[in-house]
Amino acid sequence: MHNFQSRWDMRVAAAALALLPACSDGSTEPINTSQAALQGTNGISADLVIDSQWGQGYCTHITVSNQHPSATTGTWSVELNVGPGAIFSSWDGTFSGSTGQITVTPQGNNAAIPPSGSGQFGFCASIPSPGIQPALLSVSSDLPPIGSGVAIAEYKFPAAIDGLVSPDYATELWASFYRPASLEAGRQYPLLVFMHGNHPTCGTGENPRYDNNNQYAETGTCPANYVVVPNHRGYDYIAEDLATRGYFVVSINTNRGIHAASGTPSDEFVIGPRGRLLLRHLERLSRWDSGAEPTPPEVGVDLLDRIDFDQVGLMGHSRGGEAVRFAYNEYRRTGSPWPALIESPVSIRGIFEIGPTDQGQNGQFLNADQTAWNVILPACDWDLSSLPGLRPFDRMMSIVEPVPFFKSFYHVWGANHNYYNSEWQIADGNSGGIQGCIDHEELFDPLEYGSPAQRETGRFAAVEFFTANVGAERDEAANALFDPAFPFPNVPYRVRRGYHPGGDSTYSLLLEDFINPTGTSSYGLPNTTGGTISVEHITLSGHDPSHTVAWIHDVVPGSSTFFQSNWSTVGTGFDLTGYDYLDLRADRSWGSDPTEVSFLVELVNADDTRSSAVAIDDYLELGPPPRGGLTQPTARIPLSLFSGATLGSVRGVRLTFTTPLDGNSVYLANIRATRATTETLAASGRLAPAASSAAPPSSLARVAGTTIPEPRRIAAGNVIKSVRSSGPDAVELTLTSAEFFDLRATNLVLTVGAERSTRARHPNGDLHTVQFLLPRAAFDRLAAQEPVRVDYGAGSSVVWDFGHLDKVALGR
Repeated sequence: MHNFQSRWDMRVAAAALALLPACSDGSTEPINTSQAALQGTNGISADLVIDSQWGQGYCTHITVSNQHPSATTGTWSVELNVGPGAIFSSWDGTFSGSTGQITVTPQGNNAAIPPSGSGQFGFCASIPSPGIQPALLSVSSDLPPIGSGVAIAEYKFPAAIDGLVSPDYATELWASFYRPASLEAGRQYPLLVFMHGNHPTCGTGENPRYDNNNQYAETGTCPANYVVVPNHRGYDYIAEDLATRGYFVVSINTNRGIHAASGTPSDEFVIGPRGRLLLRHLERLSRWDSGAEPTPPEVGVDLLDRIDFDQVGLMGHSRGGEAVRFAYNEYRRTGSPWPALIESPVSIRGIFEIGPTDQGQNGQFLNADQTAWNVILPACDWDLSSLPGLRPFDRMMSIVEPVPFFKSFYHVWGANHNYYNSEWQIADGNSGGIQGCIDHEELFDPLEYGSPAQRETGRFAAVEFFTANVGAERDEAANALFDPAFPFPNVPYRVRRGYHPGGDSTYSLLLEDFINPTGTSSYGLPNTTGGTISVEHITLSGHDPSHTVAWIHDVVPGSSTFFQSNWSTVGTGFDLTGYDYLDLRADRSWGSDPTEVSFLVELVNADDTRSSAVAIDDYLELGPPPRGGLTQPTARIPLSLFSGATLGSVRGVRLTFTTPLDGNSVYLANIRATRATTETLAASGRLAPAASSAAPPSSLARVAGTTIPEPRRIAAGNVIKSVRSSGPDAVELTLTSAEFFDLRATNLVLTVGAERSTRARHPNGDLHTVQFLLPRAAFDRLAAQEPVRVDYGAGSSVVWDFGHLDKVALGR
């Protein structure tokens, strides 16, 4: 502080001496007079001190103090009036003018003021007559009301190449930190770590901000008239809620380096560096907790012995979803360095993903066995329209765990990809010219810049998940939200739920997975049918390749029209007395008829007698799936409802189709006998959803079975700028477009004739330019003239057409 004050005095003296020739008596007088401090709202205040004054001028400094439990994030401002004076020198602030009423905002080095901290700026002004002094008018900031009960701070360390995270580019340790405003003495708090997905790092304008530049990823700066996109702050609405409930929440920013990185054949979506960056944050947090390093003051509280690393949860959105799954697996991997680097053993109690990718690394796909796991599948996702987050659920249906940890999916109708992050302000379907959800009602207005209604679906689910699974004082009854054995709460939106209790066969006994050829059960016995019905064992687009289903079609309804899966021969059966439910997954085909299909379910006893029938429509709504997304939600039918069943010896299950399917098909999968693992005391109103309404119905046509539109094609303003060799084994194509190439969850794909490449980069973060590397062998296979296009792969809603590539251009 002494050194800072000395430098301040030198600035004041230098500025005053610069004016001496114009002063009446050539002398200055340090007076250090202070006005009464001006108190703003939410703990921010300003104090003006006149350091020196002379006949025709003065020098002053203003101290902006923060008594809020959270740090400012850089948007504080001070209004003051210098009257007829004219500022001729200033420092540490951005000034809107030099005379009259002016506004001063931060200048970078003093933007984030930590709790109980302060920042300063100053200026010197000439005045027409003695005695004129500046006056403070107001001080304001972006701080929330102190009564919110949440403190928010940020920590950010200089960018550097971290060989363990990625040896190829510099990354930052930058995150926001949320906590209860008041901490209990001696208490350790459970920790939640969030990670966002792939998105541009620089934006311009407001309401909405257009995020169409990526310079920050490479340089740590944005172009003039652009701001850094705070991608990590898009989950404040979840983090703040959880902080009020006694959690520490860290939301990581991955802007620097990672968002500029090109994928590799072994890691196309740069998932590994994201996951390792998360583990690096855990390492740093553990060092603050252990006392190996002091907690930085900007965090706002000493974290020594404050974090309960035995109670950790992870949340990720888009690529961040797969990244948190990577971090979980990387920490547990044999030979992983992270258990030794992180000061305390880490127990990850739950993973919550929102619209994640599932691209895999080195041909391996990531699961979340031995921890609780849920994924939100946005039914109106136009970025990841195939809903790849469903694939881990498919895979984990077959993973044996020594202790049961449930897996679930939460398929939210009307939700898009972007609006779960409040900083992603343009709907993901807009660039493709898609207005809304095609065949069901949106939870958002495509012309607005975010959706409180959609965010509420995420907040409600995330808070229920973490309060049920993470924390020494967790309430496991909250898991009822994800278990179809319990009724869904009364909310203004629709959710289809998939569920697996986890564990081994004592918790989930496989009865039929359709893994054998058509006509043969999973236990190698012939299945049987009656009446006119076709059953085929197939795989489904959008699901994991390991997931097989029974496609039931061309059904003529009747009391003798059935499909029966047989697990054991007549006279024998499985003992189901230790189980509580018959679980099965089912869906119907996509079509314009909104009528729900139905069938009856019966258990087949060892002596071939059957139980009473239970209608599936009491447990599943088999209407048209949104946009044809066959997620196959789970029905959990209590075994107690099958009167006449001899549960000690059951040999099969029969599905009877007595009502017309009206040309539709049924897709059946994963028949199981399961035990109840969710606490039964879950109160339906335990955590009331916040009041919010969906976007009002508009003129958008929504008809079940409506065809998904063709992609929007862009040709105007597209130029093949250059074609040149890049070493002996590759050719670089540089393409430019008037319409920027957005950073999305999926990669850009170059198609030239029959050849493809996803190896792309944007030089200097310019998203109007993309450079692709095409293997030289692929280039040589091209004809003399080949069409060139860029899109986001299968299902892309937008395509850039570049005309034809002339191979001769390489030699020019």
